[in-house]
Amino acid sequence: MTVPCQSYEAGPKTCKREGTLFTLFTSLNRMRYLIKTFFTIVSLSILCLPSTLLSQNCYDYNNTTDKLKARLAIDSTMDSAFFRTYKASYPWYIIRNDDGTFENTMGDEVSAEDKIPIEHTSNCVSTHQGKHTMDFCDATYDAGRLRLEIHGGMPAYASSLMIIVKGPEFFCRFRASYPAPVSNCKWNILSKKLIFRDKDMEKGRRLYAWLSVAFEEISTYQGKTTTMKHKIEGYIKPVVK
Repeated sequence: MTVPCQSYEAGPKTCKREGTLFTLFTSLNRMRYLIKTFFTIVSLSILCLPSTLLSQNCYDYNNTTDKLKARLAIDSTMDSAFFRTYKASYPWYIIRNDDGTFENTMGDEVSAEDKIPIEHTSNCVSTHQGKHTMDFCDATYDAGRLRLEIHGGMPAYASSLMIIVKGPEFFCRFRASYPAPVSNCKWNILSKKLIFRDKDMEKGRRLYAWLSVAFEEISTYQGKTTTMKHKIEGYIKPVVK
């Protein structure tokens, strides 16, 4: 069966529907295969290379120095389109196929939890290892202390920012992993701001906030020590647990 095809060349033109559909199907399969291969390679690399080889002593919050005194601010008028939207995605190592089945690129069995999309509770942008978004924020409250952990970007970016709020003050910690033998990582907080829409930190309640943290990174790679500056900034809306 042939159907008319639009063409910018002079004169009428026909094409085979079957050929067009076959080409599209083949292209989609090829794209799916490439994505699956990429995630598999990255996943195997993470499994096979120990964190001490990837980045010695870097994936540790204790490598951060935060001597800045800063107080939590409250702004009841704070608003963002992010607060009113909903977006979710599966864990970075999970692929959902067109037929509804799931695959775990780490090689493990797909659990029931893996099939539940995770809400994006952060829209923070990080400049560490290249500009990227950090889509998730976890919030836990215990014994008068609120802990916020902002992360996201795997498998390409492996880092997280932790903010500890105690009373009116807050402190920041950072950690990261590198796909190279980087060592002696140290982070110094240069500036920080944290604004809540209200003071309520009850468990089960959604928290709306904005943050901006700038820090200096000192690390060693192939015997050379370098210093770089980075920033993480954006809105968060986690449910406190």
